[in-house]
Amino acid sequence: MPKLLSPIIFSFCACMVVYGQQAKVTGIVKNRKEEPVPYANIVINNTVSDEPSIITYGYTDEQGRFSLEIPRDIPSISLNVTAIGYQETTIPKKLHENLQFTIYLEEKVTQLEEVVVKAKTNEDVLDLEIATMNLSKEKTLRDVLDKTEGVIIGEEGAISYQGKQINKILINRKEVFINQNKVALDNLDYEIMDKVQIIDNYKDKFSIDFDRIRDPVINIDTKSEFKGILKAELNAGYGFKDKYSFLGKGFFFSDKFNAFITTHTNNTGEKELSQNDVLSSVTKYATASLNNTLQPFFIDDNQTRKNFVSNGSLTFRWQGDKSKTGIVVYHGNIHTEREVNYRTFAADTMIEKSRSQNTRKGNFISATANYSHFISSNTVLQNKLSTVLVDQKRTGISMDTLFVPDRTYLMEQNRNSPKNFAISNVLELTHLLGDRVAFDLDLDYYYGIFSRDYEARLLNINASDIFQEERSSKRYLLARGNFKFKLDKAALNTGVVFTNNIESGSLEYRKNSNGDTDLKRNIATVGVPLYLSGSMKKLDYRLSMTPTLIIRDRDDNQNFLRMVHNLTYNFETQNKLGLGISHDYRFYGLNSLYDTIVKSYNHKVINTNSDNLEKFSIKDELAVSWFNNNVARSKSMHIIYRYNRERDFLQSVLDSISDNMFFYSNRIFDKKQTHTLNTGGKKGFYLGNAYHRLNVGGDLNLSHSRYTTAVNNKVALAEVSSWKPGIEITFAPRKFFMTETGNRFEWNQLFFDLDGNETNRQSVFTNTFSAEGFGDKINWNFDFIYRIYNINADTFDVPDVNLNFQYDVSEKLSFSIKGQSLLTLFKLNNYNFVNTISDGNTVTQIATDNNLGYLLFYTTFNF
Repeated sequence: MPKLLSPIIFSFCACMVVYGQQAKVTGIVKNRKEEPVPYANIVINNTVSDEPSIITYGYTDEQGRFSLEIPRDIPSISLNVTAIGYQETTIPKKLHENLQFTIYLEEKVTQLEEVVVKAKTNEDVLDLEIATMNLSKEKTLRDVLDKTEGVIIGEEGAISYQGKQINKILINRKEVFINQNKVALDNLDYEIMDKVQIIDNYKDKFSIDFDRIRDPVINIDTKSEFKGILKAELNAGYGFKDKYSFLGKGFFFSDKFNAFITTHTNNTGEKELSQNDVLSSVTKYATASLNNTLQPFFIDDNQTRKNFVSNGSLTFRWQGDKSKTGIVVYHGNIHTEREVNYRTFAADTMIEKSRSQNTRKGNFISATANYSHFISSNTVLQNKLSTVLVDQKRTGISMDTLFVPDRTYLMEQNRNSPKNFAISNVLELTHLLGDRVAFDLDLDYYYGIFSRDYEARLLNINASDIFQEERSSKRYLLARGNFKFKLDKAALNTGVVFTNNIESGSLEYRKNSNGDTDLKRNIATVGVPLYLSGSMKKLDYRLSMTPTLIIRDRDDNQNFLRMVHNLTYNFETQNKLGLGISHDYRFYGLNSLYDTIVKSYNHKVINTNSDNLEKFSIKDELAVSWFNNNVARSKSMHIIYRYNRERDFLQSVLDSISDNMFFYSNRIFDKKQTHTLNTGGKKGFYLGNAYHRLNVGGDLNLSHSRYTTAVNNKVALAEVSSWKPGIEITFAPRKFFMTETGNRFEWNQLFFDLDGNETNRQSVFTNTFSAEGFGDKINWNFDFIYRIYNINADTFDVPDVNLNFQYDVSEKLSFSIKGQSLLTLFKLNNYNFVNTISDGNTVTQIATDNNLGYLLFYTTFNF
């Protein structure tokens, strides 16, 4: 199969050397006071044709200067210059004339609201030229950002720009999607977009602070026909082997009221929601139990036999001059069935082989209500109330072969029913004491309860059933008084913060009672936060220290210094070097400290030391990053290195094996170190007079963890290394039935060592060839995926195909065919999936031949 890829590789490499000579356009942008205008948008258009087209674009630096390259064979161009606070200017130019410019902008007089003036001071706006991205109307915000230099989209819809996280997506400059990245990425269609911007250092007008450095947001200006009008889309699909999918979404965007609704029900395993988004309102205080119970609702898992999913989201936002209100509701329902093979190793010895059939059912609902209000021109009240409810049931039958100490066969039936409820309220009152001083009062409250009923019985051996009940609760209170000071080129925050964390739990057995375990801890802290942020020439800094007193019931009180420091050196607007340092602590999860926790009939976690209840681990992190993007030259490069060190960390290790019972223990080890490196780059070339576009990119992800563990009650050194390089080449021809084609190579390797001896490795090579195109009525894309697995000398390959074809009958009606894993669906390959996981001193290989391939015929209605 790799031989088939050779012509593709050769054709792409050959195209890289065919691009024309360039001409340089340089200049400076000033205002009428002869002052430079930094970060002005420069767009160069080709004016030869009746409809001018964009050639390239860029931005002025802090001195107002710019330098762009264009093809030399264009007779005439025009420069379009825009900047915040200035009138738009367009300058025509013949290419044989002098291409050095001095451009003067006229100031634009705009009456702004009192607080908005402060919000606009430090904004940097990047206008994305979406018209040049050659996208069909069905493409989404995710596709737009994928084609934007400097933007990285991570798992579950995480968005970062220049190393800074984006958690707000604005519609027509109004906050609509707050911590709803995945909903926005996959449901905001290119068809509605008139303009897309990334606004750095964005400040909400209801936030009173003096910080010069803030997080970026994305703003989408909609086309006029989508403003103030209710729009809806319904998708219904049915196909091979009774697979189905029903997807609906609707929205209403206006100046004051915005609404968005999505619903998706399918048995193809597609999940529309993100755990990060759903838990964002309570994630600061959420327990490990809540995170673990919610996780199955958001994992895209095609390696199943059955996977029913129903997701829904509802968003309401209203914003006036003095107040704004938001309500967000999520709902999820799942029913999955799968068959999985497990192989568990301790060092190089296989200790267990298992085949399990399990079924998981559950529901969750999450709701958040936000309210912000100007009590007066100097006082803002903000409140956020959130709640999450989760109910889940998991049943399974496993057939286990235990190899240590003797070969034994077990058939087990079990049932696991976790439930979670959490509610939180965050209240913040901010008052301006003057032009340079503000006062904050924060009150946060969180309450959560968790329960889990577990039952296990052996089917082929006469043994007593196991029934275990787990109950726990958490109450958390935070009170903070904080003063904000505006300095000449900086902002200083300081005050006092008090927290109180009360947790209690119990673990009970029925039938074969081994005793009960009750745990309780009460931890209070008092801290004095000191936060300084500002700029010195090209250097931005954020320095934060919080001397903290930790007050504990059983152990002595302890002092701790929490720190988070960030430095950013701006070589130019999109060329930044960053340095980050943090020093923090965290207490061990209550649910990991019970005496005896049953995982299955032959797996138990035994903890004999209750002194760990009020102890904690300490985590240090060092991060160095470099982001260099040049939109005008279609190139980007980033390097991110992180070093994490965790001291006194809790680890679950296989402790002993006796009478076919595996006893684990949650033990504290001295140190764990992790190095990660993420780097990547992309360069675009324009080819020929038609400006075909060739993109060449690559990335490399490295990770190395080194930690102490225990093997046969002796301390051992474990090392886990992963290496994941990738190369991607895409070609976008102009005026062709195919708008883009590309090929990506990816090689994923994982190694696990104990005391310098390699005990396990996994290597997966993936090649993905994709092609897509669209016309007036047609939209299509095709993917061919080829994987080669090498798992401990066991080698096999799996080819597969994805396909999507859509025909628009009219603006309101379209028909389409969508297929995933078609070769697997029609049994044209020998499908297998393998994944290797290292955990403590053991390695587990998970394998399955389940795959949820489908072929659906869709009908789409637009209203």
